[in-house]
Amino acid sequence: MKKKLINETKKLNILLAVLIIIVIGIVFLLNMIGRNLSEHYPLSADLTANSNYDIGDDSKAVLESLTDDINIYVMATKGSFSGNSYLVQVRKILEQYPKHSPHVKLDYIDYTSDPTFAAKYPDLDLSSGDVIIVGPQMVKQLPLANMFNYTYDAAGNLTVTSSRAEEAITSGIVSAITVDPINVGVLTGNGVSNDRSTLKIILENNNFVYSELNMVTDSFDNMEVLLLLAPMQDLSEDVLSKLDAFLYNNGQYGRTLIYAADVSQGEMPNLDAFLREWGISVDDGAVFETSETAAYGYQPYYPIVDYSDETFMKMLKDSSTKALMPLSRPLSVVFDFRDNRTVTELLAFSATSGVRPSNAGENFTPDQATRRGPMPAMLMSTMVVGTAKPSNVIVSASVQYFGSSCMGNTSISNAEYLTCVLNKLTERDDAISIEAKSLAGNVLAINTASASMWGIILCIIVPVGILAAGIIVFLRRRYR
Repeated sequence: MKKKLINETKKLNILLAVLIIIVIGIVFLLNMIGRNLSEHYPLSADLTANSNYDIGDDSKAVLESLTDDINIYVMATKGSFSGNSYLVQVRKILEQYPKHSPHVKLDYIDYTSDPTFAAKYPDLDLSSGDVIIVGPQMVKQLPLANMFNYTYDAAGNLTVTSSRAEEAITSGIVSAITVDPINVGVLTGNGVSNDRSTLKIILENNNFVYSELNMVTDSFDNMEVLLLLAPMQDLSEDVLSKLDAFLYNNGQYGRTLIYAADVSQGEMPNLDAFLREWGISVDDGAVFETSETAAYGYQPYYPIVDYSDETFMKMLKDSSTKALMPLSRPLSVVFDFRDNRTVTELLAFSATSGVRPSNAGENFTPDQATRRGPMPAMLMSTMVVGTAKPSNVIVSASVQYFGSSCMGNTSISNAEYLTCVLNKLTERDDAISIEAKSLAGNVLAINTASASMWGIILCIIVPVGILAAGIIVFLRRRYR
């Protein structure tokens, strides 16, 4: 009897061991299957607040519409995208694209040890970390630096503030399949602003072909949009004639010129006369704000502006986020309509704004201002002739609007508003709008008045309340 019991126990132990081995094998097999599937399909869930490691609906829509094959080559090993949280985020975003479309293939290339790859693209100056997107229409090179927004910290060091990886990669895919890209030229010469590196990244990441053109020697024929960023010397008659010809476009029109003014500019009679023909005047002085609710960072000469025209405002994802116009010149409307030209106000300074004249003394106070808001911050003059597409001249009160500090700031709408305007005026049907993603947590983007209010609440009211509650509790217990 005892021997039989021992034999049955052995059999049970063997059976249990076999079952354990089978279960372990099944778990291992399921894990391998799941790992393999996760490399090709989006099986994981991103639970971060802003879905920092997943692509959005705009990108997924682009991928679902693909009919051509796209190859994404990363000029680095997969292990290179580790350690730094933003590098990890770029790698995670890259890996989402082949999971959402069978037409996308992702490969990591150690091109330094594989010279044959570089030989395939002799026109590209490859660098470590570059992303190369190859499609049926073109090859798009994305430097690693284009994946991020930057700012300078208190010590003067350049630091990453947010990731533009999804925007850059999705736009690169759109560029690779687009037959007729939109050409945007930034004019150089005459002392124009050099702060355009982030502007270049924004435009390229939104599927515009960026070029820099000498306003005297280069041709504007292939451009749809020109940007003239605060020249310090007046434009010659010849250059203004070229701009007229650009906007006329052999009677086809359909062109846009964007001009940005600056408080440091001197007199420019030729350029001023050109703009007045389009119904817009750039006036003397600097715009300031007297209301804390319309000032950015306690700086009166950094006014926050309102949206005047609903057409572009409705294109924004969040119209409660405002644009910033630092160090602005005042603008005026010369006429509302004349010679087929109609002037429209796009952005406006608030009713609490004013103008400090350029010849004002050191003792100038806001009460001495003779011109007060509301007044235009950005104007657009549109010429419509017959059935031709309209040509436009847009004037911005501030060249700082296009600078790196504003274009790279995700708490204001400067970059998004500019791309919405360009997308609408160039009639693009491949436009995408993807927000930059910060991995540093949510940013509390509040105006000066709100900052003062919360400072009083947190530094005075809350501590006094806690102290009063403590005294009350102490006295009740003391005399109970």
